[in-house]
Amino acid sequence: MNMKTVAAASAALGIMLAASSANALVTISNQEEGNLFGPLSEGQIIYDFDAIAAPNVIYVGNVLQGPLQTPNTASPPYNGSVNGDDTKYASVQANTVGTFSTLNGFALSDFSFYLGSPDDYNTVTFNFLGGGSQTLTGNEIWGPGVAGDGDRTKGYRIYYDFGGDKVTSIVFGTGSTNAFEFDGLAATITAVPEPATWAMMILGFGAAGAMIRRRNAVLA
Repeated sequence: MNMKTVAAASAALGIMLAASSANALVTISNQEEGNLFGPLSEGQIIYDFDAIAAPNVIYVGNVLQGPLQTPNTASPPYNGSVNGDDTKYASVQANTVGTFSTLNGFALSDFSFYLGSPDDYNTVTFNFLGGGSQTLTGNEIWGPGVAGDGDRTKGYRIYYDFGGDKVTSIVFGTGSTNAFEFDGLAATITAVPEPATWAMMILGFGAAGAMIRRRNAVLA
């Protein structure tokens, strides 16, 4: 196999992926108050820090156990009474992050998650397949109508659209102040070819085109 051809195919792949990620734009497609346990219309719960963990994703970060409290003292994911939730949830502490990632060969085509007591200093960074990222801060994370004042009586499920692009990891941060609590990560997981596979596909298409051209030249 001609190494120059391989290099050209790899370069072409890099240009394709870079062009895709350069145009990526994450937007909020839906917003619901409550709805900790599952999305109504998009994706499905693939990670809940307890029993649900899809085989093609992983979360690295701090996880806490929700305490059982008396009714109406706090919103999910803090309490075990208002919505019957005393399960585990992610809690990103000051100067740390929590990272939700797909394994190699997979990506997310949409995403939603449930956040409790939203704070203006929370951040969410979406990292795109092929490079590039977009960070949402403060009320960009949850959209209009949600006060970012840490109100523990409020919790929201937020849905995100990737504009046709794919995301390979999502990083949750909270700067130098505690904290960012969330649960019930939902998404559609899609298989994506490895870079080497893309390069081989490009080479295959190129070889097929060359054969057709040679054949046409002989028949002419």
